[in-house]
Amino acid sequence: MSFVFTDIEGSTRRWESHPDEMMTAVARHDDLLEDAMSQHGGVVFHHSGDGVIASFRSPLAAINAAADAQARFEAGDWEQVDGMNVRMAVHVGDVVMRDGEPFGWALNFGSRLNAIGHGDQVLLSESCVESIGNDLAQPLDLVALGPTRLRDIAQPTRVFQLVGPSLRRDFPPLRNTVTNNQLPLPRQSIVGRDAEIEAVARDLEANRVVSLIGARGVGTSRLALAAGHHVAAQYNGGVLHCDVGGVNPSGVVDAVATSFGIGLRAGLSIEQSVVEWLGTQDLLLVFEHCERAIEAVDRLLAAILAGAPNATVLCTSERPLGIEGEFIYRVAPLPSTSSARLFVERATAAGAMVDDSPAVRELCEQLEGMPLAIEVAAANAPIYTVSELSDRLRRRELPARSGTQGDLRSMNEAVALGFDALPEELRHVLSAAAIFAGSFDRAAFAAVCMPTATPSEADEAITALLNRSLIQLHHVDGQPLFRLLGVVSEYVRVRATTESNAAASGRFVDHMIALGTTAASDLRGPDEGLACRRVGEQFDNIRAAFERSLASGDFANAATLATVLWEYGFMRLNSEYSRWSERVIDTFGAGDEAQLAPVLGVAAIGAWFRDDLQSAMELARRAIRLETEFELDFDLPARLAVQNATVYSGAGAAPPDIFAEVASYQRSRPELYFHVNVDTQNSIMSTWLGDTEAATRRAIRAVRSARESKNPSSLAFALWALGSALETEDEPQAETLLGNALDVAREVDNGWLTALVQMSLASLRRRSSSAIDAVPILIDLLDLLWRAGHRSHLWASAASCSATSGRTRWQSRSAVGSAVHSWRCHRCRSTPRRSR
Repeated sequence: MSFVFTDIEGSTRRWESHPDEMMTAVARHDDLLEDAMSQHGGVVFHHSGDGVIASFRSPLAAINAAADAQARFEAGDWEQVDGMNVRMAVHVGDVVMRDGEPFGWALNFGSRLNAIGHGDQVLLSESCVESIGNDLAQPLDLVALGPTRLRDIAQPTRVFQLVGPSLRRDFPPLRNTVTNNQLPLPRQSIVGRDAEIEAVARDLEANRVVSLIGARGVGTSRLALAAGHHVAAQYNGGVLHCDVGGVNPSGVVDAVATSFGIGLRAGLSIEQSVVEWLGTQDLLLVFEHCERAIEAVDRLLAAILAGAPNATVLCTSERPLGIEGEFIYRVAPLPSTSSARLFVERATAAGAMVDDSPAVRELCEQLEGMPLAIEVAAANAPIYTVSELSDRLRRRELPARSGTQGDLRSMNEAVALGFDALPEELRHVLSAAAIFAGSFDRAAFAAVCMPTATPSEADEAITALLNRSLIQLHHVDGQPLFRLLGVVSEYVRVRATTESNAAASGRFVDHMIALGTTAASDLRGPDEGLACRRVGEQFDNIRAAFERSLASGDFANAATLATVLWEYGFMRLNSEYSRWSERVIDTFGAGDEAQLAPVLGVAAIGAWFRDDLQSAMELARRAIRLETEFELDFDLPARLAVQNATVYSGAGAAPPDIFAEVASYQRSRPELYFHVNVDTQNSIMSTWLGDTEAATRRAIRAVRSARESKNPSSLAFALWALGSALETEDEPQAETLLGNALDVAREVDNGWLTALVQMSLASLRRRSSSAIDAVPILIDLLDLLWRAGHRSHLWASAASCSATSGRTRWQSRSAVGSAVHSWRCHRCRSTPRRSR
């Protein structure tokens, strides 16, 4: 059958701003859609409050109905509700008819497709376009939007947009599509490298490992990122990225695993866990600045190449890695014409008045075509003329350039030029900024680099450094963030005194602890999404602060950093964070047990996470014993570890005394976040006991509290409980609630809740329609847990899906088995770009 899906864009905002007017407007909206669909032979069979689903026997009729409806909305007067912008999607797929109403995966697919569109836009699925062939009548036409990943859909799908006289043509990029491309977006244009981007793309097609080799500042990283974006669509599994430049060599594998979202597996090292997860996936892996930890990178890449035959690797380094099969692409400085164009472009952007001239070309020749050197010099163009810049470089009287390091020295000259032109106070500030291992915002800069300055003074300093290209700017969530390039950081770090380094290091650790403490609180409030992204953006710095504390023997700070964000590590399935507590125990285990107790609880969560249930119980029991012995604060992580280790080991339900203690503690807390947890857990217990009425009542109370708290994870948790309670009473409503819970959990990157909801949703779909409808979401669930290394939850999820499927034991095992088989086939299946 053919279907049209509709939804009002921004309906929540309109209901809040114009509640009375929206009652009338939505009624008009429904009548308009009913009439437009019926005029083309369609039947509206589902209302979702803000949209409808209509069925048609002909895809052309569905397309014409959507175009007709959009024209009517465009012609209507919706001023009282600030407009009525409706997104629509047309999809063709097989369904199962039940009591005259269609059911099946086609409806779920169409809803996912509709969700990525914009108001006034009409999207068509690939199956819809294929079914109409060349029969689409003028003046309607199609625009291909390219392959797109949809939520819960294993493979990319092609999406098309319907265009015509009454239809808007220009829209922003599609909304909320699943992206598997981790590469950072370019911060500035790349000049003079078009041919090299194409060349690197061809080399990636023919080789498993391509290394871009060049001196610091020649532009290997920018070329790698540009080439990676250029070829990203060719890799079914996407592109994963890790910059190992600021990582201690001993922590390279951990940093890579965290960047890739891969957790530790029971009985395996973290390196083996990374290789096992990569398996046969069709991926491009991009590693930056490998020369700073080349031996560790070599070992990891050798293991990846041996154990993940479908992975392709693109590296940047100052020297070859020396691994078998490595294809070396040497990145040369820019030629004269491109060098001059880069200087003029950057100098003009900085506010200077320059043109391509012999003087500019001479300056670029002095800098030997090194892009970073040219950019640093161009940043000084508003202060000095081109001739003055050239004279200052010439007067440095450095050794004559020769050999392979000539270009490196020329770039250091440019960095030295920018550094020496700074007032002495700013030199000290820049040296302090070199302590950061990743990006930093203005607040972090002020706290670490200028602790006694006023906010305006700190802003002036950061602007001065930015204007001289000694720090780089990028934006996350609209917030400006700054970062030192590696070559600048190294240049200024060696010039800092030991005393100033120690002082800056202490302020850096203190600031990261403060950031973690604030984020831990915000993760339970309405700003959870922002806090989660902020921790992710600052994780390199938090890791560096932890390593500094551990190396200096600062037990208090190391323990704080290893525990303050335990909920972030737990909910985001970040196994690296959970292992920090184990390192604290290994380093300071013989110390004060009272101080060690909170670390034991977090370590217990980590042990359960990787399926080491015996260690989890031992650590948790020890933490609870110390809590009682020394009258310490309530250890929630330790008790959660006991609960989960008991349940997932198959030993039975959570111990009643532990469950009661956790519930009582959470009820005593002022934050609604904890109250929602109690009501949700009680609702789920009632669902398991078959008391649907009590489960529904408690879940509704949890949803109300969650909405009041405005915490996304609380809302997702409560919606999951309510959907689970209604599964046997109202399957369509349960499907909607679970779908909403899944969307909310994903928006804040809550992998733990995402897995719980996917488990319930897969079970519901298998029971309400067929096993095949559950396979896509179960594939996604298995991939999520497999990547995280969460074996306890992985197999418990599959078992729970099986147990609640409503079929015989044999049929349940068959359904889960077919899903696991499909998942394995999906992991092994790739569209070959070449013969491997």
